[in-house]
Amino acid sequence: MNKRLRHVLLAGAAVASIGLGVVGAGIASADSSTGSGTSLIDKLATKFNLNRADVAAVFTADRQEHEAQRQADQAARLAQAVKDGKLTQAQAHYITNAQKALKTLMDAASPDQQTDAQRQAIRAKMDALRTWAQQNNVDLLRYVGPGGHGGFGGAGGFGGPGSPSN
Repeated sequence: MNKRLRHVLLAGAAVASIGLGVVGAGIASADSSTGSGTSLIDKLATKFNLNRADVAAVFTADRQEHEAQRQADQAARLAQAVKDGKLTQAQAHYITNAQKALKTLMDAASPDQQTDAQRQAIRAKMDALRTWAQQNNVDLLRYVGPGGHGGFGGAGGFGGPGSPSN
């Protein structure tokens, strides 16, 4: 890969990382329409005369790296909470399994393509997790999401700006 292409792709990945971080778990897709009907991937490929598949591959790899790191951080945070006696192992497992179920529901369709039934299923799962947390005296904002700052921000979500950190 030539130097120019590598720098452009890295810059695009950095922009995507910042964008994904702002959206939270939110499932920002660089391949989705930007309002004008053209995706960010298409815009970068066109602007810098790059192969669209190469640009898409950078976004995909970056997204996967961030997701893997988020999962590792989450597991470490929960393990530390168990070690510190703040959670039981059963509670940590419950949180992990609930997050996996939510991710599966959310990954079924991008937010702008979700059906009402999918949104209701996500909302029901989130409500069940909140109810469980209240009944078990578990502070979800401390244990769910990147850095302990909530993970499912946005309307009706768990966290977002200003959420307490661990």
